[in-house]
Amino acid sequence: MNRWVQLGLLLSLSLTAWIPAGCNRGPREIPESTLISVYYSSDTRGRLDGCGCKHEDGGIARRSTMILAAREEDPAVVYCDAGNFLSGNAAADSTRGAVMVEAYNHLKPAAVNLSERELAFGVDAFKAAKREAKFDFVSANLRYKGGALAVPYVIRMVKDARIAFVGLCGTKDVMRSDSTLLPEGVIIEDPVSFARRAVAGLEGKAEIIILLSTCGDAMDSLLAQSLPQVDVIVGGRSYRTNCDSPWVIGKTRIVRAEHDGRSLGRMNLVFGPKAELRDYLGAQVALGARVSSDAGMIERVRRHIPGFSETGQHSTP
Repeated sequence: MNRWVQLGLLLSLSLTAWIPAGCNRGPREIPESTLISVYYSSDTRGRLDGCGCKHEDGGIARRSTMILAAREEDPAVVYCDAGNFLSGNAAADSTRGAVMVEAYNHLKPAAVNLSERELAFGVDAFKAAKREAKFDFVSANLRYKGGALAVPYVIRMVKDARIAFVGLCGTKDVMRSDSTLLPEGVIIEDPVSFARRAVAGLEGKAEIIILLSTCGDAMDSLLAQSLPQVDVIVGGRSYRTNCDSPWVIGKTRIVRAEHDGRSLGRMNLVFGPKAELRDYLGAQVALGARVSSDAGMIERVRRHIPGFSETGQHSTP
């Protein structure tokens, strides 16, 4: 067995592993009908409690409950986030994003896209958050003073498949008016050309490519047209949730979960012969009041926000 596979199996509870960008394994054999479940969120914007709406959907502790339950059935279940999670809500912002990093450490995402809300408190604050994070940020097109703020992609070994997660930040024309002020020195490069560069670097290194994007509907459609190698685009900046019925352009599926963490998206990827994706089964995972709250997540959040409750009735430091 390849030594990277051995390390992945030994070191990760979720049976995922990081593979260096330069590691080209060549063709792989993946047993037919291998099923990989990927859970995802989009534009959660620092929301820890429920939506505040009639049904009180959402909440970080309910999200945790569903992901933990899925991993009890299949330890290889993957979670990823399309970005804009670190700030945007008063409770999370009162901790300068520290509570969100701790919460996501508990969720153990395979990758989190880097976008402008991760930079709301400045580049130094983001770098501090990155040091505390036990997960990887990805961004192919965000740069600071000529250097990268995060790796363009990571590759995870999941069961017998290599899944690449590429990060892309949308340009200012698709940002909300309250989030367009980027720190001095931060530049958003052209999403298409920098995504093309990242995907080209993945040739022969991954069976599945998932693009995590905050580029919006129009740009995600253009990315799907320009990069047929991409299997799925998990996007944000859209109030149109389509976990159950992805938009399909060529062989690329484009999906969005509900904003503010109201629900989760799930995709089941099923492999056919020759390590090719045979089936895609999408679903929206409800986070309603009937879903219990993960006590472990509640404990972590209360380290930063005493008396936290998913109903929104909590105090701030």
